[in-house]
Amino acid sequence: MILGIDIGGTTSKLGLVHDGKVLARARINTLGHADEHAFADALADAGHRLVQADDHRPLRAVGIGAPNANQLTGIIEMAPNLPWKNDVPLARMMADRLNVPAVLGNDANAAALGEWRYGAGRGIDDLLVVTLGTGVGSGFIVNGKLVLGSAGNAGELGHMILVPDGRQCTCGRRGCVEAYVSIRGMRETYAELAGSVAGILSEEGVLPIAKAASDGDANAVRTFDESARWLAIALANAVCATGPKRIVLFGGIMRSGDLLMKPLQEHFGKVLLNIYQGRVDLTVSALEEDDAALLGAAALGEQ
Repeated sequence: MILGIDIGGTTSKLGLVHDGKVLARARINTLGHADEHAFADALADAGHRLVQADDHRPLRAVGIGAPNANQLTGIIEMAPNLPWKNDVPLARMMADRLNVPAVLGNDANAAALGEWRYGAGRGIDDLLVVTLGTGVGSGFIVNGKLVLGSAGNAGELGHMILVPDGRQCTCGRRGCVEAYVSIRGMRETYAELAGSVAGILSEEGVLPIAKAASDGDANAVRTFDESARWLAIALANAVCATGPKRIVLFGGIMRSGDLLMKPLQEHFGKVLLNIYQGRVDLTVSALEEDDAALLGAAALGEQ
């Protein structure tokens, strides 16, 4: 049995995973702890309670997915959306508290492993998984191995530059994929197109834009088309680098369904290098949204 932990900006989720199923769940607040040590204590306490409730299966390992996590070092490195601005060696902290091996990895890499082991990437040894939400995360699996790079932080599709001197990205650079295809990026595109009539942006997320597109709002339809075009270019460039057989898309933006997926398929076919035509599948995650992060984190622990 593996304890999967998904560290989020406001909430951290835990799940006991066995044979690809989440057997029990818990959650704690990420915020409100005195420091990272108090947070690790609370996380371990929640994990202990889950394990004790299922005492006929021993805990073998812990897998943790978190923003800015480096799998090679087991450290969360100055994550901007987490409350601790210093490096946090969370893998060691949890291993010490739970007395089993612990593996910490980037949350997008965890998602890639989860899809590869349990979801739409099963049986595919060359895979790209892209999460589209507040940011753009990605994980690359090549020849059956997760790509980490020399420093443990490879595979950042969201921070490849699409538009030189383009929109400001949260990473500090300009023109990144994330600045155009994330929730923030899509809302900015709609605001640019709709101008002073962009009243639907008073609501959070992209669902208001999706609803407007379904109702025939030309600016909303064009927002999805423009976003699909930018994403298609980014994916086609990634294909040139690693040659995945399948690309799996996941995250809140994918709830918009064909509003994004249909133009994405069209644009992807136009910009994909000829030698890859017909050889790369574009699909959506096969995992239940509530389970995906926990299964991905557990997959880290099962490596």
